[in-house]
Amino acid sequence: MSDDETDPWRFGLFIFLILVAVTVVAGDSLETDREVLWRLKLFLEGNNRVNKGHYSQWTENSSPCEWPGVSCSSDKARVTGLNLSESNISGAVFNNFSALTQLTYLDLSKNTFEGHLPNDLSRCHNLKYLNLSHNILEGELNLNGLSNLEVLDLTLNRIAGELQFSFPSICNKLVVANLSDNNLTGSIYNCFDGCGNLRHLDLSANYFRGNIWSGLAQLVEFSVSQNYLSGSVLGSIFTENCSLEILDFSENAFTGHFPGNVSNCKNLVILNLWGNKFSGPIPAMIGSISGLEALFLGNNSFDSVIPESLLNLSKLDFLDLSRNKFAGDIQPIFGRFTQLKYLVLHGNFYTGGIYSSGILKLPSVSRLDLSFNNFTGPLPVEISQIQSLKFLILSHNNFSGNIPPEYGNLPAIQALDLSFNQLTGSIPPSIGNLTSLLWLMLANNSLSGEIPHEIGNCSSLLWLNLANNQLSGHIPTELTNIGRDPSSTFELNRQQNERIIAGSGECLTMKRWIPADYPPFSFVYTILTRKNCRNLWDRLLKGNGIFSVCVGVSNVRTFQITGYLQLSGNQLSGEVPTDIGKMQNFSMLHLGLNQFYGKLPPQIDKLPLVVLNLTQNNFSGTIPSEIGNIKCLQNLDLSYNNFSGTFPASFNELFDLSKFNISYNPLISGAIPSTGQLATFERSSYLGDPLLRLPAFFANSPAQPPKHAESNGGTRKTKLAVILAFLALILVALICGILSLVICISVKSPEEKPGYLLENIKYRHDLASSSGGSSPWLSDTIKVIRLDKTAFTHADILNATGRFSENRIIGKGGFGTVYRGELPDGRAVAVKKLQREGIEVLAMELATGRRAVDGGEECLVEWARRVMGNGRYGLGRTVLPVVLLGSGLAEGAEEMSELLKIGVNCTSEAPQARPNMKEVLAMLIKLLPQYG
Repeated sequence: MSDDETDPWRFGLFIFLILVAVTVVAGDSLETDREVLWRLKLFLEGNNRVNKGHYSQWTENSSPCEWPGVSCSSDKARVTGLNLSESNISGAVFNNFSALTQLTYLDLSKNTFEGHLPNDLSRCHNLKYLNLSHNILEGELNLNGLSNLEVLDLTLNRIAGELQFSFPSICNKLVVANLSDNNLTGSIYNCFDGCGNLRHLDLSANYFRGNIWSGLAQLVEFSVSQNYLSGSVLGSIFTENCSLEILDFSENAFTGHFPGNVSNCKNLVILNLWGNKFSGPIPAMIGSISGLEALFLGNNSFDSVIPESLLNLSKLDFLDLSRNKFAGDIQPIFGRFTQLKYLVLHGNFYTGGIYSSGILKLPSVSRLDLSFNNFTGPLPVEISQIQSLKFLILSHNNFSGNIPPEYGNLPAIQALDLSFNQLTGSIPPSIGNLTSLLWLMLANNSLSGEIPHEIGNCSSLLWLNLANNQLSGHIPTELTNIGRDPSSTFELNRQQNERIIAGSGECLTMKRWIPADYPPFSFVYTILTRKNCRNLWDRLLKGNGIFSVCVGVSNVRTFQITGYLQLSGNQLSGEVPTDIGKMQNFSMLHLGLNQFYGKLPPQIDKLPLVVLNLTQNNFSGTIPSEIGNIKCLQNLDLSYNNFSGTFPASFNELFDLSKFNISYNPLISGAIPSTGQLATFERSSYLGDPLLRLPAFFANSPAQPPKHAESNGGTRKTKLAVILAFLALILVALICGILSLVICISVKSPEEKPGYLLENIKYRHDLASSSGGSSPWLSDTIKVIRLDKTAFTHADILNATGRFSENRIIGKGGFGTVYRGELPDGRAVAVKKLQREGIEVLAMELATGRRAVDGGEECLVEWARRVMGNGRYGLGRTVLPVVLLGSGLAEGAEEMSELLKIGVNCTSEAPQARPNMKEVLAMLIKLLPQYG
């Protein structure tokens, strides 16, 4: 071919290459980024038709650099960052983020993304920051292409698998990695050997086993708490160039002596060894870590000899030596830790030494916790001389005698817990001097006399528990003034921005102060972990609420901090003061098991109540219809009184009500509506009310008397009934399985709309965030149910059914009413509102294997597996689910534990591990002679 013939071909090829180059360049432009983001918007709106985030504000006629959540390069030429956190997004992760070729920052945290991590994420090669925390993502970690990643946060998901197969390839530039609260397994021994830049690593709350990683000395922060790591900790891992500032080995199974080589970590501020099996002497070399501020050695088996060298820790604020089996007198050396602010010695076997140890003369101590020991005799008066004391916890001992009046001279005290002792006499009026007091716990003693009216001067007092004493007389009107203005105390706590706070350590104290039998307190109780107790206590001390309450008589909810008043189990009498309406900072009022009489003041509707319990008193007159204005009320017990008149129709508007009892008020008349909230409760809520007309279908509803009215024979029948009910539920499960198959087939058909059955029931949250920010359970947008890969909130369900409106009813029966509704994504659903929460519901959920989700963290089946089967405590009968004990089901809880084990087996991931019906029947029959 001649040159003349070749030149046109060369010229054409040259033009073609130029066009290709232009096309490639044009493909990587702000315009193409806009197109990708627009497809993302359509994808998110398609999966979330109602609950939309700020991505819904993106418009085609503006630059994507101006869109909420989108950030661009300095020249506005490319999209470099995308923040969709807390956007109410559910469903799968978008599968084309890699088309944003200059993306370096991606935050999808605090949503309800589910499913596996898409392979597309591994193609985002420029990504430096990736936050997927607080979702329900699952599957194995596969981000192998992200070699430029510097920050990775996967906290609170369901990521599984072993790290050595996926992690080393992405950690070359990684500085921060938070993988806590997942389902990761295997060893961590050499997973991070190639991570030369890694400084912050959190692996807590997973299922790692084996030995500790030997390269941890290069880190600044390292946490492996709440895993299954074991073996001895070798001193060689703490090299001379150790840069650790925070080291958390808590709640594992490490054994042997802890090495003194940890003193090579000269920058260490927090050392947490709590909850292991360490034994032998406390390393004296720890005393050379001059900057150490917190030392947690509790729940181990260390020797009782405390090294003198620890006195050299001039910055030590927090010392926890709880639950180390120390006995006899408190060691005298504790009185020489003059720098301490928080001394925690609870759960030992001390019998004396409070005076001889010198701890009552510690000049700076703020929290002194001597609870759960064996101290006897009178309460030490000298405690009143500790002017710095804020938290005094002496509960669960054998102290006797009177409460010293001098305790009213503690100017800074915020929590005084003297409960579960043998105290007698009256409550000293000097308690009224404690204007900073937030908690006063005097329950379960033998205190007598009247409640002093001076207590009304405790303007910060939000949590008052005087239950189970022998108090008498009237409620003083001044009592309604407690907690009226705690703002000054909260403000003082907010000003103290310290790294080590009073709530550091374990949850024992907080659990004692939360009434586990009543929602939403029981809900908060069950989610407590070591990790979030610290944050929870800190939130309370700074005046932040932990659950929503209603404002006034409306449905508007706020996280206003609220407290409780518990006076149950005394001999109090008289009428409830009409000034009770002033107690607008209280969400729980328990006056049960007393001798109150007269009319209940209608002003009670001014309280943002969640729990109102007046059982077993002598109240009379009409029940105030104003109670129907308390829209957030969840637990209402008016049983065993002498109320009369017409039953208030307004109660049918209490849509949050989950527990209700009006039984044994024989003068109550009127009719219970056949639809609405009141119709969802069992007949047992209305026993002993002969003038009350109940809906006809209540005849098919069980009518069991309250527990205190049952005889032993009745209890035996109840246990047998539980097992028989479980048998019936298993059979129902088979039918449901067949129906589910039919429904699945019909759902796949494009001609028919899918139908679903929802259960209006609350489940357990087990959240523990270490990634900062507020946890999802502290939000009114808690996801309660997930169906067909879409999440909905409780508020969505209320809206879908018109707040369970009568005109939405499509069926009803002895166990609940079914309502027609339309969910946020436009789908029609049937919502079944159960008559009550109970073990039959729990058993049914397990029998059917339903994957109901309660906030994106843990479904019911997983909860049961963790507590009963796959948890760290195994299948021991002594370990009973807190949710059973906290729901008033402690009697028969062991039987329920056995049933839960069967339920866990029936929902095993491996089909071959599931028992057949014959085997299930054999297991149930085996329980009959044991519990029947």
